[in-house]
Amino acid sequence: QLQAVKNMTDTIEQMQMVEMVDNNNSSSARTDTVEQMQMVDNNNSSYLDMNPHTPSLMQSEQVEWFKAHLPPNHLGSILSSILGKNLTHDSVPSSFPPSLHPYWKFLKFLIITYLSMFLSREFAKRFGSTWDRELDMDEFLNHNFWDTLTDVTVIYFVGRLGYRRGVDCANFLIPLFMGACVWEVVGTHPELSKNLSCIKKCWTPLTYVVFIGFMMLVVVLLSFQVYKMNKDELLPGRALEVTLILSLTLAPLIGNEDFHLHHWTWAWLGALVFNLRYSWSFASQGFFVGMYANGIGIWGRDPLIYDR
Repeated sequence: QLQAVKNMTDTIEQMQMVEMVDNNNSSSARTDTVEQMQMVDNNNSSYLDMNPHTPSLMQSEQVEWFKAHLPPNHLGSILSSILGKNLTHDSVPSSFPPSLHPYWKFLKFLIITYLSMFLSREFAKRFGSTWDRELDMDEFLNHNFWDTLTDVTVIYFVGRLGYRRGVDCANFLIPLFMGACVWEVVGTHPELSKNLSCIKKCWTPLTYVVFIGFMMLVVVLLSFQVYKMNKDELLPGRALEVTLILSLTLAPLIGNEDFHLHHWTWAWLGALVFNLRYSWSFASQGFFVGMYANGIGIWGRDPLIYDR
């Protein structure tokens, strides 16, 4: 009987030891799992910190942030998908050489911009009142082509169009058409076809109203642009970029009494500034590209300093 009691005691002790080992193993496994989850959370937060467009948030707030920034399933998202649909793929067509693939978006932008110059001139002939009748194709190719090619190339790269969807979508083309053609139709009104040089002599109340309204719209868009740049932590770099562009292009000329700021010039600057990833910024950029094409197509790329 004593031997049986001893055997039972030994069995109980062995069972307790096995249970202790199991508890230690499960505790270790739980610890490893918690450590792995913490590593994943740290990696996620590190990614969020490195992403300039994503604020660094606590884990409990990350889900709410992604919910707020996911495209909602309503009319706005449907319109966005329609307006953002390209007429052609952003990848090079199979009939084109594969070497053109990196440049396909750029080629589409070149083609659309130069077509806009042609269309704006045809609009001016049909609906407008004035245009440079001496500007023909030979004159354009000999005196304006290489300068405009430089302008358009700068717009493409500084305007970050290589990082956007192709420009052959309604979100870009409709504002571009408004800037290139509708602007010219509005300018046929006798009280609106005035320039800044005769502001004291020939401007009417309607001229002031339209000009002030347009400038207020530009100021609102610029303010929203600056707000979004600051929110996305892009403001210092973009401000330095604009300062360098102005210092290299306009600053050396402003003091000259023969300096004249053509509308192709400030439209070109507007196309450089509105370069954010948002659809309204993309549309604003299209409008200014259209105004640039309007100025070039109707008057040519006139110099900023008049030659007397």
